[in-house]
Amino acid sequence: MPDIFVAKKKKRKIPKAGRLARALSAFVALPNNLRFETQEKKEEIVLLLRPHPIINVPWLLTSLVLFLIPVFILPVFPLNFIPAAYRFIGVLSWYLFTFAFAFERFLTWFYHVFILTDERVIDIDFPTLLFRSIKECKIDKIEDINIRTSGYVRSLFNFGDVLIQTAGAVPEIIFEDVPNPEQVSKVLNDLMYEEEQEKIDGRVK
Repeated sequence: MPDIFVAKKKKRKIPKAGRLARALSAFVALPNNLRFETQEKKEEIVLLLRPHPIINVPWLLTSLVLFLIPVFILPVFPLNFIPAAYRFIGVLSWYLFTFAFAFERFLTWFYHVFILTDERVIDIDFPTLLFRSIKECKIDKIEDINIRTSGYVRSLFNFGDVLIQTAGAVPEIIFEDVPNPEQVSKVLNDLMYEEEQEKIDGRVK
């Protein structure tokens, strides 16, 4: 898995939401000491997002069941007709498979990030460990922002989708299952307003 972020200092004041951010956070405001590989010199990360951790529950439960299967199956069906060495190799292979399954799912979640900078929005996704998908759009190309938070679980844990309609090469960018979608939408609208003000003030792109 390639390194997406490297060290960089930030000068802007960090809001409260960013102070408690940790390495596994799904919502990080103005992250310190982070930089993505295509980031421009003066470009600043405003938000770093991942899908809400609650979406990991299904594969975590699956991993737990897979882990416990040998614990409950072997006492009932000891498989004594199979040599001990082969039984050991079989159980070891089972746990290696379980670990590989859980680790792959974790990496897929961890490296699926959404980045808001003061210049653009970026969706970095790793559908598999060998394939990376990147979608991005300049802030001034955003035409509309919608929020989708239907469902009991999404309402309870306050996460949902932020749909970004654009006038760029990618017609729509979706920030899927992100925490605090209303706040993400507000930040996006603020960035769009700042971009308009900079154009009015005559900033040269």
